Amino acid sequence: MNKVRNTQKYSMGMADLLKNSEDLMVQVKTNLKEAENTSYEDRVFTYARGGPGGVIPFREASEKAWVALYQAVDVLIDHFLKHTVKAHYERKLKLRELEEKFADLASYRFYDRYAARAVHIRNNTNYYTSKDLEFLAWEIGKANELISDIKKLVSKK
Repeated sequence: MNKVRNTQKYSMGMADLLKNSEDLMVQVKTNLKEAENTSYEDRVFTYARGGPGGVIPFREASEKAWVALYQAVDVLIDHFLKHTVKAHYERKLKLRELEEKFADLASYRFYDRYAARAVHIRNNTNYYTSKDLEFLAWEIGKANELISDIKKLVSKK
């Protein structure tokens, strides 16, 4: 979303990027609400995959949550390691490096938390795994906690 086309650069600074992540997470709540109780042929579905009306907002919620999460993690890595991340795999490597170099950050378990959200949110944007809205909302809540922890750390140092 905020990456400059055909580059690994962002179109905004890191401070703005973190704020953008928070703004995206607000939009995610709206998308989840839109996907709730979708109906098709007089049947109400709680699963976004169940009815045509819920698929789009469900996917948008997943995509925006994923973008918000990786942007926030990129801000964290840039802040502590002064490194611009190029891709998901490198992001994981840098989170491991971050935890090895900064003992006080290891207790946050950034790698584990990011990797878990990647499986449950990122994969859902691409493969529509069998998650329902309640589970996706729970995962998004966990992503919000991670973004909040990153914001606290980046703003105090």
